Amino acid sequence: MKHRMLMLFGLGLLVSGSGAQWFETTVPADSWPFALCHNPQDDYVYCANWGGGNVTVIDGATNVVVTTVTTGAQARAVIYGPTNNKVFCLNEEARNLSVIDGATNAVVATESLATRPWDGVRCPVNDRLYVIGRNPNRVVVVNCQTYAVETSITLAQGPYGICYDSTDNRVYVATRADSSVHVLDCVANSIIATVKVGPAPNRLCWNSRENRVYTATAEPLDSTVSVIDCASNTVVASLKPGRYPHRVTYDPVRSRVYVSCFSDNRVAVIDGATNGLVATVPVPGSPEGGCAAPDLGCLFVAVLSDTVLAFDVATAAIAARVGVGRGPTSLVYNPTDNRVYTTDFYGATVSILRASGGVVEPEGGTAMARRRGATLVRGVLHLRPSPFPLPEGEGRGAGHVRNPPGDFGSCPKPELIDASGRKVTELRPGPNDVRHLAPGVYLICGEDSGRRVVVVE
Repeated sequence: MKHRMLMLFGLGLLVSGSGAQWFETTVPADSWPFALCHNPQDDYVYCANWGGGNVTVIDGATNVVVTTVTTGAQARAVIYGPTNNKVFCLNEEARNLSVIDGATNAVVATESLATRPWDGVRCPVNDRLYVIGRNPNRVVVVNCQTYAVETSITLAQGPYGICYDSTDNRVYVATRADSSVHVLDCVANSIIATVKVGPAPNRLCWNSRENRVYTATAEPLDSTVSVIDCASNTVVASLKPGRYPHRVTYDPVRSRVYVSCFSDNRVAVIDGATNGLVATVPVPGSPEGGCAAPDLGCLFVAVLSDTVLAFDVATAAIAARVGVGRGPTSLVYNPTDNRVYTTDFYGATVSILRASGGVVEPEGGTAMARRRGATLVRGVLHLRPSPFPLPEGEGRGAGHVRNPPGDFGSCPKPELIDASGRKVTELRPGPNDVRHLAPGVYLICGEDSGRRVVVVE
């Protein structure tokens, strides 16, 4: 019951389909805004404007555009590096990388990549960026502290998609022309396997719970989503969820993958445990990118009909349809302020949503307060013990404590997980030393608790 109440709380009044409670505002960006990232340390959201060759910086607390940073021609992707509080902007036409200081929002370095960068991921283990580029086709490895290019790995075909597997410390790169996914070891910086998949693999996502990679495809007819087991680097399932399934988004709460089927105007849902299709949901237009809000039990998908859909991940059903700017494509979740942002590609704007914008009447009839925001942690994370003991013989025996409703401080087997759903450390009631963790956004979760966002500085 507690998990169900938390789900209702996160969704608020959206079950009625009214998006007004969730829409906050639209702020100006520049021509063809393309990609987003969130800086949890300074609570800024960065929007790469492909047509403008710059980055719009939005204050997460006030929804105010604080500055526009000139980077390079065709700013295509932005990636946050928590180690030294930097934002890395990949500039496609300029063939370089701009490094933006998170504290000052000024460009502090520009590094040539000698390729047209499309996308990239950060490996937190060795604090490196892995950037895919074309003409020439390669993966470029960048040191996040010195900003220097350390090596590049040549590919026979042009790469289109990339994701990071933190369980095995590997990067997966999709190449369309040869229908392959290449597996790169982040220690040796070399290709250790090449996996043949369905035609024209496009985007990738990683399932942290089952340790699998899913391929979207750019093929509108033979529209296959391949499921790769990361332990063996073999295809364990091939699914056909709909035509042109060109984007995939992972939800760590239910271990499900949401597939945007562009040509069919539908979102298909794959169960991560069984590799089966569990739902196919019609949507009002061509679906684009998505993002998960794991602590809320929601997943958001942009639809080109100027709409963002909020899915209830417990039921895989649409809980709300929120009108936004023209041509929403990419999304990012800001857990510090509990907001979702979308690039409005044709409107030169960024639309901002409250990620849980209402209240709901629980069984007792008293309106629940709005969910509290993130907890800022500097060195030590305190979990409050609960005064409610478990009954004799339940769970761990007499004397063990249970969370009261609304308390996130203590639970059986509490854990701290990262944004991908991967456990980083176990927790206990009282003080927990987290100084060994990289700065960033984490979630507290457990068997008998809700989820609370913490920002480790």
